[in-house]
Amino acid sequence: MENMQYGDELVREFLVFRGFTKTLQAFEAELSTDVGKGFQVEKILDLIFSVYIPQFQAEKLVGLLNFFKECFSSPAETLLFATLSKLEVSVLRYYIVHAIKSGRKDKVVELYGICGNDLIQRGQDWGPWFGIPYLRNPSLDPQFRVYFSKEWFDTLHLFMNNFLCEIFNGSHILLLGFFLVLFQ
Repeated sequence: MENMQYGDELVREFLVFRGFTKTLQAFEAELSTDVGKGFQVEKILDLIFSVYIPQFQAEKLVGLLNFFKECFSSPAETLLFATLSKLEVSVLRYYIVHAIKSGRKDKVVELYGICGNDLIQRGQDWGPWFGIPYLRNPSLDPQFRVYFSKEWFDTLHLFMNNFLCEIFNGSHILLLGFFLVLFQ
């Protein structure tokens, strides 16, 4: 966390040095709505599982997941990207399950409107998931039953926590190095 604060200070110093006061104001405003939450795992998990999913903010959820995928899209990070892509699938499936449990099938359809084309192109057995809003009781369907269990959610939450802890513990140094190279 100290490295992130140091990086923020470097950015501020650079913007002041160059006289970019409007950019500095925008930077300060962006920091107050920091989508990455300073890479604080608890805050990110809270944002995903206590705000975006329960409040059916599909667009923001997809945007956050895309933000993380962009962070790990370099060729050197292929394993992290692949793991994050699998996690993304599980988080989106949990969003769908939560919407179904809450009686909000309209929110499932809305999610498909936002990222349905991308999901179809990826494959990963998404075909049946597009029919889930039209099933009478998907929690009893053998294909979906596991996703409606508390154990599956607990496992997803734990895996997401462990993954984010692992990647962010090593990425602070990388981010600091990025800022140093950028502002030399």
